[in-house]
Amino acid sequence: MRCAGEAKSDRKGDESMKIVIVGAGAMGCLFAALLRRAGLEPLLLEKSPSTVAAIGCGGLVLEDLTGTHAVDRIAITGDAAGIGPADYVVFFVKAFDTASAAGFAAACIGPATVVVTLQNGIGNADVLSERFPGSNVLAGITAHGATLLGPGHVRHAGCGETAFGPLHPSGRRSAEVLCDVFNASGIAARIDDDVHALLWGKLCVNIGINALAAILDISNGRILEMDPVRDIMRNAVREAVAVAVAQGLEFDADEQVARVEQVCRATQSNICSMLQDVRAGRMTEIEYINGAVVRAGRSLHCPVPVNAMLADLVRARQMLAAGKSA
Repeated sequence: MRCAGEAKSDRKGDESMKIVIVGAGAMGCLFAALLRRAGLEPLLLEKSPSTVAAIGCGGLVLEDLTGTHAVDRIAITGDAAGIGPADYVVFFVKAFDTASAAGFAAACIGPATVVVTLQNGIGNADVLSERFPGSNVLAGITAHGATLLGPGHVRHAGCGETAFGPLHPSGRRSAEVLCDVFNASGIAARIDDDVHALLWGKLCVNIGINALAAILDISNGRILEMDPVRDIMRNAVREAVAVAVAQGLEFDADEQVARVEQVCRATQSNICSMLQDVRAGRMTEIEYINGAVVRAGRSLHCPVPVNAMLADLVRARQMLAAGKSA
């Protein structure tokens, strides 16, 4: 699997493709850096004026196993209208910001624009489909691990596959084109037509890692080092699988637990996004991860006590970080 290397796009015309990445956080900066190093010209769309200024002046800094790399000539703006209609608009904002970001990015989404979500959590594709009803929407996941060290400064903490598919069969050609672009840029990607199962599979990974890491203030790999923590992870994932099965998905609990453990090992030094948010006193995506499983489970009469407990503990950590008592 190629990862974070100096790849060069081998598809004619890729260099002129207008790819807009919404959100200059860890994953947005990582993908922008990988695409830029491959010779493409992605454009970051970011709300924060200070982040726009920092990246506009200093570019991106990418740390990976091969060292620290400066990625210059990265285009970034806070003005979607100035971009014009894009070919692809890829959302990497937090799940609770998807609706707001969709409005922010609307000016660069034209009739032929393909809208893509590679975000954490459940519900992002629905929000984007409702906001852009005539657009081709691709939904998927990425298993790359990244930590934002500062504006435009990202550590690539672990490689993983990126997979996505169209919400409607008519969008498969657009998915194939983007898949080719990613692979030519060193971002290992594939198309999966079962989008619902794909998103729930990634949700199981987030269920097993994010809340525990945020509550205990530990890196991904340490979840496997302590038997009590590993047991909680396994039980939380098994609950999520039961909810997925109740929705008609053909999931195997042992396979999903093994997948979470593999991700923990592959991204052992990564500080997951939820822990990064807790440390920074920011809102987390708990309502779209463990909270989403709790809501779905209760509506389907599936017991979800472990996920309910984890969600409550993360909410409590958020309140403490914000200085609230109620």
